[in-house]
Amino acid sequence: MPTAVGREPLPREVLAEHQRERILEAAVEVFAARGYQGTTVDHLVAAGHIGVGSFYDQFANKEECFLAAYERVESSWRGRIASAIPADETWPRRLAAALAALLEAIEEEPPAARLALVEVQAAGARALAEHDRTLDEVAELLRQGREHSAVPEQLPATLEVATVGGLAWFLQQRIVGDEATELPEVLEVVAAPYLGEKATAELATRG
Repeated sequence: MPTAVGREPLPREVLAEHQRERILEAAVEVFAARGYQGTTVDHLVAAGHIGVGSFYDQFANKEECFLAAYERVESSWRGRIASAIPADETWPRRLAAALAALLEAIEEEPPAARLALVEVQAAGARALAEHDRTLDEVAELLRQGREHSAVPEQLPATLEVATVGGLAWFLQQRIVGDEATELPEVLEVVAAPYLGEKATAELATRG
């Protein structure tokens, strides 16, 4: 197609990046709607309004596309949560702010939530490994809560891993059931082991 007079064509790498972003935006919706197992490259191609050749210029296969979409969602949510955490607050307040931002993202971006927390379970070993790395990072951050426990010596060594795993499962079930999740419910799972029920309830009330 001829270039319009006075307009320079976009560099090939810029066009390729735009195309990649278009595919990934469509992929989040497709994987969420059809499930990982029910999605084919043809579905992704049709949703992205591209040719099959263009898809394979960007991704080796469906799995590679899913991993890129997962990384895109995770990166976006990391930034969203990080910007919501007040730097000058205590650990309990920062935890509450982070969880509130997570729940807000889940509510406002249902397809992304389903991809990152539900479909990742069916997307193969590489996707699970990426998901596990994310959970491990969250568990490490959660470990800071031990400093706020009245009985830190009584907390089991596996508390953080178990808590994060339990939270992930809890959110998965709510997403699959299309049910809303309130901050007090999540704080009870995550914060109560460190702060106790009374302090956790007060934290939830403060919002």
